[in-house]
Amino acid sequence: MGPFSPQAPATGWRFDLTLEGSELGAADPVHACEEALAEAGWTRDSIDSVALVVAELWHNALEHGVLGLDSALKERDGGFSDYYVLRERLLRENRTGRVRIALALETLHGDPVLSIEVEDSGSGFDPRAPRAPLPGRRSGRGLAIVRELCEALEFSARGNVARATCHWDGPLPA
Repeated sequence: MGPFSPQAPATGWRFDLTLEGSELGAADPVHACEEALAEAGWTRDSIDSVALVVAELWHNALEHGVLGLDSALKERDGGFSDYYVLRERLLRENRTGRVRIALALETLHGDPVLSIEVEDSGSGFDPRAPRAPLPGRRSGRGLAIVRELCEALEFSARGNVARATCHWDGPLPA
């Protein structure tokens, strides 16, 4: 799994959520993650940062992994509107897709780190292909935000599992 090799969890704190089929269009997994973090005693600033990472990875997994949407659609005139109309139609038609989100406080070299893993049931992508956002483009900024907020972002060889790790310097959750 790359350079990240977790040891035993620092506090045993873990949150898992799996959404399938019609749940993907009806549920708000980012809010569910925020509530779990708040109940565990995380600070509002920390929750907001984690929620941003989860939101970016969730939307990528749902839109590109499960629904197979292509961001290139956003680049043409009226593309954002077309993209989201198609997204809603595909969500209504989806019966078999699945996205799993797992958050865990673990240790890396004795320091606490937050692991955020998002897995989708889609066919994946080639994670070795360059995906840097280009200036002036309307898409492609999400993973750049995740990379800025986290120490590492890795994808499975098939590209349908994203794992972000962030060093944790705040108080440990209760």
